[in-house]
Amino acid sequence: MIQVLLDQLSDQQEQHHFLPSSNNKYLAPILAAIEEEPTNDISLKEWASKVHTTERTLARYCQSELGMSFTEWRLRVRYLFSMDLLRSGHSVKEVAFTLGYNQASPFISMFKKYSGQTPEQYKNKLL
Repeated sequence: MIQVLLDQLSDQQEQHHFLPSSNNKYLAPILAAIEEEPTNDISLKEWASKVHTTERTLARYCQSELGMSFTEWRLRVRYLFSMDLLRSGHSVKEVAFTLGYNQASPFISMFKKYSGQTPEQYKNKLL
């Protein structure tokens, strides 16, 4: 029975966490800084300079360590941050502007991509 269980576990697809993390010496400080300040717009190239490596190396580490691009990871951080802002009573438009969007519609699209619902629907469910 144990062998059957082990066989079934080995056949299972690996599940990636919504917001993966890394202890990589280059990525860890970057990820921590962005999680602390989700509206941070420092580019991958600028981060590479700050941690004394190349943009290409950081991009490779993002793919291998996080399973996604730097841009995708940052979008996920911003999505989670937007949920906090919406829960604390901010309007959809305020949240969009806080996250650096020039208008609400791209923010709404991003939010819907991750949650399957609009930010307004999310807020209404909280009531």
